[in-house]
Amino acid sequence: MQESYPVIGKVPTHILTWGKWIEESLGDNKEVVICITGNPGLPGFYTKFLSTVHECLNKEMPVWVIGHAGHDEASDSPYKKAVPPIEKNEQLYNLHGQLQHKIDFIRKYVPAGVKIHLIGHSIGCYLALELLKIPDISERVQHCYFLFPTIERMVSARNGFILTKIINPVYFVVQWFYRCFAMLPNFVKVWIIYCYFLLSGTPKYYLGTALKYTNPAVIDKVWFMALDEMEKVQNLDLEIIESNKHRLKFYYGTRDGWVPVKYYKELMQKIPSVDAELCTRKFEHAFVLRSAAQMGFMVGEWILKHRVAHFRQD
Repeated sequence: MQESYPVIGKVPTHILTWGKWIEESLGDNKEVVICITGNPGLPGFYTKFLSTVHECLNKEMPVWVIGHAGHDEASDSPYKKAVPPIEKNEQLYNLHGQLQHKIDFIRKYVPAGVKIHLIGHSIGCYLALELLKIPDISERVQHCYFLFPTIERMVSARNGFILTKIINPVYFVVQWFYRCFAMLPNFVKVWIIYCYFLLSGTPKYYLGTALKYTNPAVIDKVWFMALDEMEKVQNLDLEIIESNKHRLKFYYGTRDGWVPVKYYKELMQKIPSVDAELCTRKFEHAFVLRSAAQMGFMVGEWILKHRVAHFRQD
């Protein structure tokens, strides 16, 4: 695994790769897997999931994950000083800015002629769906895998209601709390997070990534994007799904506070021929925390299957 913080769209961005690094020549390899994270967009939470995908593909295809702009700051300079503040830079961190961020990344680092297997998780699915509307990006995408997709009516879901109607009105209290928490000594923060991980069954190797989430500048951008999602992610874009259904795979959860089962059922009613599946293994929306390996093997198998089907068509 390799990682760094190249500047993408004016923002140093955390990139993790398995196989070829983004600036290395892909040689004869004409395919790459790119994962767009959910919110918060910290790639560190996707290490187990994507390393498993890479292994499932026999390490023959590069696997890359891109975090969201401003959601993950490097702990050392020069990157830390180069991250633009949210004030007067809202266009970099709202939903449209995050979409442009992914467009800039693909145009800069994916060579022409290289096909993309696009994995989206949560709001990453919405961004991936929007990428299919960009001609020069869409023509490179071979298949999309949408995991627990928040692509419609987020504010109407249970978690959307909690976020907008309960948390947002008293967010100043939450903000005060996490700013106070950030001032605690590092060892105290690590101990508190470790205790939470023990109680919740979260693997301790995510401690370092979780610690980054205690940075107030990061949380501000995560919250700013979340509120924009509530406003912008409304009606399901049936037209783009219908026109691309041959290269879309949807995977819905059965106990997802962001994506109710009825969203899956309604999609199947509106587009019966779409490739959509309802989880039977009780994976959570944040599958990367406790079901990363299982999900990684599943997605790896999907990619292998669709590669074979694509080659047969050619």
